[in-house]
Amino acid sequence: MAAVEVSGDNSGFVDDWQSGKTLSECNLHMLTSEESCDVSFRVGKEETLVRAHRYVLMSRSCVFYAMLCGPLAEKDDIKITDMEVEIFSEMLRYLYTDTTTLTAENVTGLFYLAKKYAVGGLERLCLTYLESSLTPENACVILEQAHIFDEEKLFDRALKVVVKHCGTVVRSPGFKSLCALCFHKVVSSDNFLTIDETSFRAALLWAETECKRQGREITPQNKRLVLGETVYELDLTAMGMMVFAKVVVPSGILSGDECTKLLCHMILPGSDVAPFKMKSELDSWITLYADRIRRYLSMKDSNQIIIACSEDVRLLGLLAYGDDSCQYSLSLYQEQEKQHGYYNTVKTWVKTKATLSFVLVRSFPNEVQLKLTEPLILERLYRYKFEMTRESNRSAILGFSVFSNISLGKCQISVTEERGPGIISRLIMEEK
Repeated sequence: MAAVEVSGDNSGFVDDWQSGKTLSECNLHMLTSEESCDVSFRVGKEETLVRAHRYVLMSRSCVFYAMLCGPLAEKDDIKITDMEVEIFSEMLRYLYTDTTTLTAENVTGLFYLAKKYAVGGLERLCLTYLESSLTPENACVILEQAHIFDEEKLFDRALKVVVKHCGTVVRSPGFKSLCALCFHKVVSSDNFLTIDETSFRAALLWAETECKRQGREITPQNKRLVLGETVYELDLTAMGMMVFAKVVVPSGILSGDECTKLLCHMILPGSDVAPFKMKSELDSWITLYADRIRRYLSMKDSNQIIIACSEDVRLLGLLAYGDDSCQYSLSLYQEQEKQHGYYNTVKTWVKTKATLSFVLVRSFPNEVQLKLTEPLILERLYRYKFEMTRESNRSAILGFSVFSNISLGKCQISVTEERGPGIISRLIMEEK
């Protein structure tokens, strides 16, 4: 039946909009049409009017039940000033229909409202969405939300992403928005690497942002003040003496005595730097050559090495023959099994990184450090092949490496050279 006769109406008929609709569809119609609404909200800075039904809110949330019933019940329009109207309306849609559309833009707001109004189902949906959408670009934002909402499991998962992809994370907008506690937690992690000046500049940017949040003038003294004890967690010697002198010293966040102590350590490794903390990976450079044999390097030279590890390790970078006038490119392959026919599999090299991004730092005479901007996880039981090309405007007499099996803690690392005397002289690795 498409229409129902109703007495007292001018036409005698009303639209039977309920016909064929589910409960959630009928509820949504009542919400969007504002049919028989009996409670009003003023939402956001503009205090936009949003209307709803007491029965639905009371039946779905103990918080709304307390707000709308009993001696302390709200009598006038209820003001919700801490949330945008679009996100509040989306929460109402969930209360009416048990469905919602989560996006990167609204999930943290909905998570906040779900916690505030004790909407357990929506809270679980938001938590699942955040866990499944973790990326290096948004890890700091999710880490901060997990801290605010006291979600320990989500916090730990986000922290792992942050420290694993620190090169990307420190460039993300969310890094400077971390609270002081989360910032310290990230920087003090043993796996958070200050492999070049990028991480230090990111820490300075965080300090400037924190000064603004606290209403302080942006000065070197105030930046040191808001950094607090966290400044000792920054491995400031990892970037080398030149960058330290060029970037860290002029920043003014260290005293003269502190600068002297750190510079002395870079000149004489092993000297005391307390209270500054040294990350253990800086002491785990693995020398892979057994002998040095003189030979000519042409203006363009290349080689490949294959690495296999008994445990997961992190590759921080490589040391290569040459100097900072040379041009280097580096590609990564992983050995994978592929089906060949019905019964056989074959192993083949699959390029996983066409070009690895790195920072070139002068190291020893005739050698340079290629510090990866994103440390790589080399998984156990896989073999990896690195292909490096070096180009220069002149030839040079250098050496080459004879590779052998080595140990890093409990990890056994096998390294072989696939062809010709190599230009790669060392790897910088650490236990994962």
